[in-house]
Amino acid sequence: MLLDNNTKKVINLINNFDTLNNIDKLRLSICILENKNFNINFNTRDIIILLKEVLSKLDSNYGKIIVNFSRYKHLLFFSAKYLELNDLEKKKFTVEMLFNIYETDFNDEIINNEINKLLPIYDYSYCILNS
Repeated sequence: MLLDNNTKKVINLINNFDTLNNIDKLRLSICILENKNFNINFNTRDIIILLKEVLSKLDSNYGKIIVNFSRYKHLLFFSAKYLELNDLEKKKFTVEMLFNIYETDFNDEIINNEINKLLPIYDYSYCILNS
């Protein structure tokens, strides 16, 4: 974990997030970042674009079909648990979620390099926690 002062709710949710497969981690992250329930002065658009590009490389059907979240009951569970968090916990969860993706080995050197070079996790965490 990147942060050391997370609540038990955030820690439990991140531990469960870590058990997801890589495609589901990306899918859930995109969903949460597109529908986040707090405002920050950080351009998350670039992060979302990066995650979508990586997801399209890992899942050949990603760009071809409309994703129906009801097909992914475990992701609905995460979304519901995320909504139970207060604003500060939501911010911390998004930082930890992106840091988890940053540390994930996608078993593809090109994807790993893209994530490591283009995912501004430290800038994001600084901005979001100081807003």
